[in-house]
Parts: sequence; C-alpha cells; structure tokens
Amino acid sequence: MKKNLQKLLYVALLGLATFTTFSCSNDDDKETATPYATDENLVALKGEDNMRDLGGYVGSNNKRILYDKLFRSGDLSALTTADVEHITSKGLTQIIDLRTSTERKEKPDASFNGIAHYDLSLLDESGSASGIASGSTDVMGLILSGKMKAEDMMLPLYVIDDVKISQWTKIFDLLESGRTTLWHCTAGKDRAGMTTALVLSSLGVDRKVIIEDFMKSNDYLKASNQQTINYINTQYGIPGMGEKLIPLLGVEEIYITNFFKDIETKYGSVDNFLEKIIKVDAAKMKSNFLEK
Repeated sequence: MKKNLQKLLYVALLGLATFTTFSCSNDDDKETATPYATDENLVALKGEDNMRDLGGYVGSNNKRILYDKLFRSGDLSALTTADVEHITSKGLTQIIDLRTSTERKEKPDASFNGIAHYDLSLLDESGSASGIASGSTDVMGLILSGKMKAEDMMLPLYVIDDVKISQWTKIFDLLESGRTTLWHCTAGKDRAGMTTALVLSSLGVDRKVIIEDFMKSNDYLKASNQQTINYINTQYGIPGMGEKLIPLLGVEEIYITNFFKDIETKYGSVDNFLEKIIKVDAAKMKSNFLEK
C-alpha cells in the first residue's frame, strides 16, 4: 500500500488533482455566458469541469478582455464529440498542453481537426519539481499524522524556475499572435492557474480579481474532488485520509500569493518579470485581447 500512497502523493504534487478521474459537469453542453458577465465564465462540458473563458475581466484602461479568445482548462482526454464541437465553435486555433510527456501519454487530449497543438510542460520531465524524490520519506504518513501540512507539499510547485521561464516565454510568443488559445494542465488549477495569472497580469487585470479567478477552481472541481475523496477513503480504508488531501486536490490562496511573492522577491515586480524575463510584449497582448 505504501507504494500506492506514494504514487497518489506524487500525482497530487504535480497538480493532477485526482487519483482517479471523475467528471460532474451538468448535461447542458451550451455555454450560457452573457457579454461581460464575469461570474459566467464556465464553459459547460460533459467531459471537463474546469474549462473557462477569460472574457469579461477588466484590464488596462478599464477595457474588458474579449470573449472567445482566451481559455483555461483541465485535461481534454474525456471530452465527448459534442464537447469537441462546442469548443471548436469558439473559434479555437491553438491548444497549449502544460502537462508532462508521461501525463500526455496516459491521457492524451481529444482530437481537434485543424487546431495547432503545442506541448510545453511547466515541470521538469524527471518529476523532480515537486521537491520529493520517488521512494523517499513517507510524506503521506507525515501528512496523516499531522506532522506535515498538505499545503506545504504544493508550495514548491509555485516557485519560479528555469523550466517555467523558458516555457512561458514560448507561450507568450504564441499568445502574441492574437490567435484564440486554450491552455490546460490536468485539473486546470495549478499550472493552468499560474499561467492564467500571468496572462491576466499582462492585460492589466487587478490582482484581487486574478486571485478570485484562481480560487474558482475549488468551486468547479468541488463535486469531482468529493468523489475522489470518497474513493480514496473507500479504497484504502483510512478514516479521514481523503479529507486530509483536500489542499492537494484543490487550491489554496497561499499558493497564488506565494507565486506572486516569489516573482516579486526575485525580479522586483510582476511587470518586470513579464517584460524583462519572459519578454512579453504587453502592448501587443492588450491590442490582441482587450476590447477596443
């Protein structure tokens, strides 16, 4: 069982969200957002619970982000044919997969005809980004015994490193083309969350709003995460085990605030990081994605 627990922790540390995948989206395939209604950003799908349109958020000069231009999501492996058709109808022209090659192999994205696909993992392919080597200390036992907080196991994922810098540089190059883009990881909460935070920052969205958007993953993943918790409790027969993993399955505000803090400590400001380190053309981003 120890081997299985270590595998579960490793999966959670990579932000994969679930040991087994559940989808609890409703049966309505239609996106019901009205223009610039920022509480209606969820794109309702049967095979993915956390796909969102970033349209409607207020950016620089009080201009809102355009709808049907920028999307964030969890993995696309369980999409139905209707889901694919619905997403394609948004005018999507490129998909950026932030997962590792192992994740992509285990759960390949659904097929989209005529849409460019880019594999740009935000994690070292060795899996060492979590800071926990495979087969090391029984960290799961430490979490269950209360000697270690689950949140502390996620925080290293939000530290800036050379891999992230390199990949975000490429990602913003793709975004600066102005093409309608979807980026995703597995649960759509950590790697997609950090990437979204940078995209929204480049467009001048207020920090408070960015944090609120980040935290919405807890709402959209709540039902599927509860099923995962129930599964873990049943599978391993350890009372409360699943509940102790909630900080791994969802997001905490400290994750994104520490992310911004790490950038500001190392690079002075988020704007400086965007402009000087990952070479973002903020003027082009705003021209592409903000209302005129």
